[in-house]
Amino acid sequence: MRARAAAAALILMLAPAFALAGAREIRVGLQVRPELDVGSRAKVYVGAILLEPRQGGGTTMADIQAIREFEEYIRDLLRRQTRLRVQPEIDELEPPTLNLEELLDDGEFWREVARRSGADYIIAASVDVKVLDREGYNTEEYVSPADGKTYFRQILVEETGFSYDILLVVVDGHSGETVFRDQITDFKEKDERRLDQYDDMFDDLYTLENRLLGIFVPRVVQAKRFLFTD
Repeated sequence: MRARAAAAALILMLAPAFALAGAREIRVGLQVRPELDVGSRAKVYVGAILLEPRQGGGTTMADIQAIREFEEYIRDLLRRQTRLRVQPEIDELEPPTLNLEELLDDGEFWREVARRSGADYIIAASVDVKVLDREGYNTEEYVSPADGKTYFRQILVEETGFSYDILLVVVDGHSGETVFRDQITDFKEKDERRLDQYDDMFDDLYTLENRLLGIFVPRVVQAKRFLFTD
């Protein structure tokens, strides 16, 4: 207790000195290690890309296009931003189930995919894309400038675009075991006149891009630091 009290007193004594010294906020780039250490030239295969099971079932044009777009998006991103060797598609890849959670338990299936594609690792996903064109009211807090008190108010929120919920996994092709998984949610706003156009559905989704690249390659993130000038 005495040590804590002494430390607290020292901080209080030094605080005015830091305030008077002056400081400037700067941004520095910090390198973050990849989630998986697979080597820069590992061979990867993209597939299977499945639909997220939803209540009531049913498949829409957006669902089908989302699968195609997402697979091409991953392949293109890995080719452009990494040195990984993306393996070409293999014919007649028929998973025994369209439920990704169940498929992850089938190690033989993933080993067969790796054998046929020559891949060290397999990237698979379950994708749920919803087309949103709606408006409603949300409750938010705000502080009144008149009396400084916190109140609640209703605000009108309009959502027009695509909402994404993606389970992304990486499977070791040699063992058939899942070595990485992540649930990614994102939203891409779009003009209501273009909601029937399903091209470029995943472009400019920085959350998705950063999470995907962060699995295999180091990233540089911006962090705030203070530079004392006096």
